[in-house]
Amino acid sequence: MRQYPDVAQIVETIAMKKMHEQSTEYESKFKEIDAMKQTALKERAVAELLNLHPDFIEIKESDDFEEWTEQQPTLIQDALWHNETDALSAARAIDLYKADRGISKKKSSSKKDAAKSIGAISGNSSPSNSGKEGYLRESEVDKWSIDEYENRKDEIAEAINKDKFIYDLRGGAR
Repeated sequence: MRQYPDVAQIVETIAMKKMHEQSTEYESKFKEIDAMKQTALKERAVAELLNLHPDFIEIKESDDFEEWTEQQPTLIQDALWHNETDALSAARAIDLYKADRGISKKKSSSKKDAAKSIGAISGNSSPSNSGKEGYLRESEVDKWSIDEYENRKDEIAEAINKDKFIYDLRGGAR
């Protein structure tokens, strides 16, 4: 550097340029991964909401629901229209709509029916559908890489639609 300062400055400039190009490339990749993660979270929330309220699509498209939503406080509107990842908030807002309109839930509401759908967990027994082919566990999907999730998201949707998706993560694990 002392002997050839002009050459050192050119080498340093080239190195800085290459470093900037690489950091831009990594930043782009991180943004892509973040977008994929956000998409996965949205899809998971929609699947969970549809599990809680299978009739949500029909409700959402009804004029009555739109009118009802417009009359609600901002908190309820946000839970339905500005929330992309919190299925429970949206489900509670739909519960409120159904209660206001006297619509009965299409899902089982008794604790006994809910327990049957999960399977008995006592003694050495395990959920009744844990060993059957075609079932998919939430805990298994949670371990997948983003690429594997993207490649198999149709499989997840099909399992959810056919009630062959086992929601086995609880609390903070979700």
